[in-house]
Amino acid sequence: MLSTKGIIPQVAARSGGARSLSVLASSSQLTGARSQQHQLQQTRTFIGLIDAVDKRVYRWAKGIMPPISKTEQIALGCGTVGFDRDIFTGSPSLQKLIDTYQPKLSAEEQAFLNEKVDGLCALLNDHEVSVNKDFSKEAWDYMRDERFLGMKIPKEWGGLGFSTHAVSSVLAKLATHCFDANATVAVPNSLGPGELLVRYGTQAQKEYFLPRLADGTLIPCFGLTGPHSGSDATSLIGSNCVVEERNGELGVMATFKKRYITLAPVAGVVGLGLNLSDPNGLLKGNGGEGFTVALLERDHPGLRMGDRHIPLSAAFMNGTVEGEGVWIPMSMILGGQERCGFGWNMFVECLAEGRGVSLPAGSIGAARAVASAVGAYSRVRKQFRVPIAEFGGIQEGE
Repeated sequence: MLSTKGIIPQVAARSGGARSLSVLASSSQLTGARSQQHQLQQTRTFIGLIDAVDKRVYRWAKGIMPPISKTEQIALGCGTVGFDRDIFTGSPSLQKLIDTYQPKLSAEEQAFLNEKVDGLCALLNDHEVSVNKDFSKEAWDYMRDERFLGMKIPKEWGGLGFSTHAVSSVLAKLATHCFDANATVAVPNSLGPGELLVRYGTQAQKEYFLPRLADGTLIPCFGLTGPHSGSDATSLIGSNCVVEERNGELGVMATFKKRYITLAPVAGVVGLGLNLSDPNGLLKGNGGEGFTVALLERDHPGLRMGDRHIPLSAAFMNGTVEGEGVWIPMSMILGGQERCGFGWNMFVECLAEGRGVSLPAGSIGAARAVASAVGAYSRVRKQFRVPIAEFGGIQEGE
């Protein structure tokens, strides 16, 4: 018979060892879990501290920063989001930009760029324009006759109905030859009231103004900036109007002082930015207070379109638009009474093209002109009997 005396103690010893190992493993797991919990608690505490500091810093910064104004809130809510969103992510893709936007000129637009723009450039001598501070009569007439001032106005109203890309191409080409011509053509096709009229004007306003703007009978300007309103143009300091009633007709009594208004000395109509108030509640819910745009022709009673300024000794027309106690009927408010207080929406939705398209186009044209002039000069200018274009530093710069 097999004896178990030696087996039982061995089994017991093994069983005890297994239990010891199990206890040790459990203890190790428990220690590891506690360590993880401790680390997690430290992380949470650290994140909590950061969050608390962030909130305090935010409240401090919020306390010293001016609040977002109503006009800024409107601007943030207007328009669309495009490539600018990719820029703010910090990793914009130029390939995505190329794949998303493929602007092309129509045959009509390309012909205009090749023929009409070249024709205008042939009439402009940049040096003479700079000296005389004006274009020749032939150049002014050509711009009117060929609808340079109505490129964005739809064809049904007598304009060319060009795309934004076509306008940009025209402005860039003009800027390579005469930057004053670029500025003169840019304003009616961006800051002028033409596009505002197409989108927001009453039927009567469209029928009267758009054909005259398209053929150059009326050269437009936009009166926004003033002596104390430059970059903060929408503050409209010194440009106030009050709703009043005269002989049963509702209108506004306005006083304004505008400055740095491009094309004002030659303009036949001005889109006037005013800060409208209605202390007596005469609007009765049809329209509101705030930024309002009025359309006044040059001969409007009380309106003064003068004196010409020559900023930076440039030749493009620039001047003042002023008036005191000017009566403006509601029929002259862009879009009618219901658009009172709606001017800022109009401005940011339509006139952003003046900043987003016209100015970059002019910069591209100026850069092309500079590159051409500098390149030519570096070939004819010699030092040590060698054109400076051959110098290493200049070649590296190229």
